[in-house]
Amino acid sequence: MHPEQKPINLSTNNNIKLWKDKNMLNNYSAGGYIAAWCTKCRLELGHTIIAMLDNSPKRVKCNTCNGEHNFRTSPSEKKQAKPEHSAKKTKSQKTNYNEYMIRLTSCNLSTAKKYSIKGNFGKDDLIDHPAFGIGIVLSVIQINKIKIFFKDGPRLLIQNSEAAAQ
Repeated sequence: MHPEQKPINLSTNNNIKLWKDKNMLNNYSAGGYIAAWCTKCRLELGHTIIAMLDNSPKRVKCNTCNGEHNFRTSPSEKKQAKPEHSAKKTKSQKTNYNEYMIRLTSCNLSTAKKYSIKGNFGKDDLIDHPAFGIGIVLSVIQINKIKIFFKDGPRLLIQNSEAAAQ
């Protein structure tokens, strides 16, 4: 038997085994249909092949949600594995959330600075954002990035933006 040839069962009713070249069975082409893992739907569904690379599908489009992504036969292993310490992290996040909510509701809102990407803010500054509302600066990550806690959770925003001044 040739190394690239494998026996396959094409008929489950008659148990007829035929020898076919592996490449003949995978006769994919752009515009053809294939079952693939949809990263948006998180299911194995029918897809249309958009791009090919070396006789195998490279990019596909889901026929259900119309999402385009790289061809996958199964979900990514990285996203399935969850760290064991996630419960501890969640508990500390809830504690911080409650602590910051108390600080947000108990502070004098008239002292809040209007948020602007040109502005310069420091840790524990009270910020009034036009879309997110009142928040507290948790940390200055870089000279142009700050982490602010709002009622709906923390957000990473920019500050000291030179592009806005021009």
